Amino acid sequence: VIVRMDLLKFLKKESEERGATIIYATHIFDGLDDWPTHLHYLKQGGATGWQGKMEEMELYQNFRKAGEPSPLLRTAEYWLRGEIEEKKKLALENNNISIEPADGQGAHDAKDPNKTSSFSAGGFAPGRMSHFDFIG
Repeated sequence: VIVRMDLLKFLKKESEERGATIIYATHIFDGLDDWPTHLHYLKQGGATGWQGKMEEMELYQNFRKAGEPSPLLRTAEYWLRGEIEEKKKLALENNNISIEPADGQGAHDAKDPNKTSSFSAGGFAPGRMSHFDFIG
């Protein structure tokens, strides 16, 4: 937390003193409400969801006026939940039961019994030593 706050303070100082543009891509919004001057929201797939000055973002300003403790977080939540609902709606319209199929190594490992047994417990599964012969 301290390192992050110090980094933000340093970046703000650099921006003000040198006129530098800081691009800060994050999924952690704690403590950022008074930091950005502009925001560019990219939707899944890379399309621009919103971009502009923070003072021009009506949704964010409404959350601030309502006394929301973290209006930037609430704005991101609003946008992301909207994307989820949009995906669900499209899936229903296309009779597609699976909204987003599981893919990647983790999804494949979850289907492999050798990867979901005690072998994948990071050494903490009971009885895992029964697979070794210590007689020597």
